Amino acid sequence: PQWTLAFNAVALGALLRTRPFAAPPAPVEEAVDATASVAGASSLDQVATMTLLEAPVRGISQIFVVDSSLTGAAIVGGTALYSPGLAGHMLLGSTVGSLTGYFLCGAPIDDITIGLWGYNSALTSMGIGTFFVHSPKTMALSIGGAAVTAGAFGAMKVVFGMWDAPCLTLPFCAVMSGCYLLGRGGVQGLQLAVSPHSPEKNE
Repeated sequence: PQWTLAFNAVALGALLRTRPFAAPPAPVEEAVDATASVAGASSLDQVATMTLLEAPVRGISQIFVVDSSLTGAAIVGGTALYSPGLAGHMLLGSTVGSLTGYFLCGAPIDDITIGLWGYNSALTSMGIGTFFVHSPKTMALSIGGAAVTAGAFGAMKVVFGMWDAPCLTLPFCAVMSGCYLLGRGGVQGLQLAVSPHSPEKNE
């Protein structure tokens, strides 16, 4: 499957050409103050517990470029009406991505709480739930894939940041392609669905 490669090609082409996120360099004094504020914001103790708990659902809302826990919860609820299993994969993936960003990648708390470390991982877990037959190993792949996707996001974020552009959903495309190839490679316990639909109906 092409995943969201077409979207990335068109959107990144436009973003790299126009560079809307490029900002003029700040004066030295302001740059020092900004560094101090970021360091302060990176402390877990200074972030409300409720805000951290909202990070996974905010990550889901970021799939649609929205920073809203309410929107994320509505997306989870709507998905659950279609497939509770798929909604579970989505929430699991965003949670794993957010935790990976904080504990393994040292991501700024601000980035985690607005969901930037969750949306690619949520897409990967949803992709696995959609294309694979449900099994314990499929669940393990969903968790592992979400963690690897978060790592890929961290790396691509730095690379594309040099051109003042976001990496969009390229981490999802890269990792999900690898997961799909694992399914085609005959790994025991991992089976691609004949007619991809949802964890409840895949066989």
